[in-house]
Amino acid sequence: MIYSLNEIEALARKAARGGGMSWGLAEETGKAVRWLSDNGFSGPHLLADLLGINDGIAYLKLVPRYANGSLSAESGPLCPIIVGALICDRAYDLTLGDPIHINDVSVPLLLAPFIAAASRSGRVTVTLEWAGTLLTFESGRVSVKAEKAALMTRHAKSAVLTKTETRFVASARTVAGRQMDKATLRVLESFAFRTYAPATEASRAGAGAGQDNE
Repeated sequence: MIYSLNEIEALARKAARGGGMSWGLAEETGKAVRWLSDNGFSGPHLLADLLGINDGIAYLKLVPRYANGSLSAESGPLCPIIVGALICDRAYDLTLGDPIHINDVSVPLLLAPFIAAASRSGRVTVTLEWAGTLLTFESGRVSVKAEKAALMTRHAKSAVLTKTETRFVASARTVAGRQMDKATLRVLESFAFRTYAPATEASRAGAGAGQDNE
C-alpha cells in the first residue's frame, strides 16, 4: 500500500520514540525516513530493521566515539541516526577533505538523509561507500550505484564518507519508497504503541474529569 509522506513521517517519529529515542532524535528519524521514502528508498522498512536491532540496548552504548578520523561505538554496532545527527552538526568538517571512517554501523542507508543535508549546508559533494554500495551527495540530492542487497543491508562492517570531485547526476525519484508492506507496518505500529500512556483511574473517568463546570 502507498502512504503519504506525512503519514510515513508521523509513524516513523512515533515508532522511534517508542523504540527509546529522545524526542529530538525521534523528530530527526521521522524526517530521515520521509527523505528516504521521497527519494525512492524503503524508509519504513529500514527503520523497522533498526528498531529491532537496537531494542533494549542502552543509549550510551550507541553513542559514537571519534578518534583518528574514525567513528565507533563503545560496544556493538553504531546507530545511524545518532551518527547522522553528529555528521549534520559537523557538516563543515566535510569540506576539509579528510575521510571519515564509520566502523561497524547498523542499517547504513539510514545515514543517507543526514549526509544529504550536510552536503547542502556545507556546499560540498561527498560520497558514502560500503561494500557493494556507492552513494554520492550534492546539494541535498543523491546518486546511487549499488547492488540492491548491499544497499538494504542491516549491517556494514565499515563505511567511508569522503569529499569528492566526481561529476554528479542525481538519481530519479520514484513512489516506490512510499510503499509499506503489512509486516513493516505491524513492526512500526508495535513500537509506536509503546508511546501510549497506560490507563489510569483519572483517564478512565473521561477527558472532562476534574474541570470546573460552573
